Amino acid sequence: MVLIHNMLAKIKTRAVPLALLASILSLAACGGDDSSTPPPNSGNSSSSSSSSSSSTSSTSSSSSSSSSSSSSSNSSSSSSSSSSSSSSSSSSSSSSSSSSTGGATLSSVATFPVGMAVTAGNEYRSFLGMPEKQNVLKTHFSQLTAGNIMKMSYLHPGENSYTFDQADAMINWAKANGLSVHGHTFIWHSGYQVPTWMSSYSGDFQAMLNTHVSTIAEHFKDDVVSWDVANEVIDENGIEGCWRNSLFYQKAGKNFVANAFIAAHAADDDAELYYNDYDTEGGNSAKLDCLLTLVDDLLAAEVPITGVGFQMHVQIDWPSIEAIGSAFKAVADRGLKVKITELDVPINNPYASTPFPQYASYTEAAAAVQKARYKAIVEAYLANVPAPQRGGLTIWGIWDGDSWLHTFNERQGVDDWPLLFTGPADGPYEQKAAYFGVLEALQGQ
Repeated sequence: MVLIHNMLAKIKTRAVPLALLASILSLAACGGDDSSTPPPNSGNSSSSSSSSSSSTSSTSSSSSSSSSSSSSSNSSSSSSSSSSSSSSSSSSSSSSSSSSTGGATLSSVATFPVGMAVTAGNEYRSFLGMPEKQNVLKTHFSQLTAGNIMKMSYLHPGENSYTFDQADAMINWAKANGLSVHGHTFIWHSGYQVPTWMSSYSGDFQAMLNTHVSTIAEHFKDDVVSWDVANEVIDENGIEGCWRNSLFYQKAGKNFVANAFIAAHAADDDAELYYNDYDTEGGNSAKLDCLLTLVDDLLAAEVPITGVGFQMHVQIDWPSIEAIGSAFKAVADRGLKVKITELDVPINNPYASTPFPQYASYTEAAAAVQKARYKAIVEAYLANVPAPQRGGLTIWGIWDGDSWLHTFNERQGVDDWPLLFTGPADGPYEQKAAYFGVLEALQGQ
């Protein structure tokens, strides 16, 4: 993840609208992770930058605490003007796509969960306070992932205190509207998400971490169908070849991952348990190798892992579809489920050989390229992962203007439209051509 102080440093010398600042404090947290922050992947290179930042929960760009994320009462988005302007340029392609798919929705045709990452609880632009976001979720999706509020610092802020209220409210809404919930995440290294008390804990660290996992899993038993147990623990340039030098590794060694899976399974043996990471979808072969080594080690030790989550914060032209499909297949061939957990596809690639931005506005040409990319990714998933091993597909945000990518270092100040819906900041939201690319792939068109 890109830490919040790095983001603020990047914009220090710029005139920044209040809404953009609020979005940086609230939405970047997930990143995707928070999603997670994807590393700088080159559009014409077979390896990514060695940056240690990750996606989020990407939303995986980094976020501040829930108190600061709710500090702004301004409901306008950081990119409302650029996002809403895409409506007119893409409306014709959206209309023609809608007629060819017969009015079907993603959740109505998929045989696996089709999810959406959401801001919730006290976060800025929480979907719980926005009827139009709720309409999108109920109409088009079958699963929710909390971008931030089910991470460590939200759920376990004090050694002997857990705060479940915000997550419970989100889950209650999901249950009332027929959506399942994927939990994100028990363990994540990002400094702003590790509770202060945990960073300075002096007792039996592994026992404490096991209790952290089991207490949360027990609380959400029967309400959360799957979990990202550990998020972004590998580093292809790290300790022992593949380990991120995180607090958890420093305090408990590499067995903290296996122990987390064991603790989660003991607390809820019905939940599917995933390892989740970014930049593992084939473009960075060294990191994919580290992922497969970790998976092989867990399987050899008979650790109760269900599958692997590929965050999929990809570029419009990188990695190749062939590389993505091969990465999916490598995990599926090991008998594990494959879940796309944080998908977004920005139009512009700051790491490509062509001048950035490649598109200054969301033209019909840009919409067509993005639609083809989303469609090809889903087709690669279907082609390389057998039906029983498809854990699902989650998009990292509803509306273009809310995407964490607008605050990612190399993209700040440049418009982009990485998600499936456009329209006014508070809705109603309109499906883009990219939505219909996903839908057509699911329908086999």
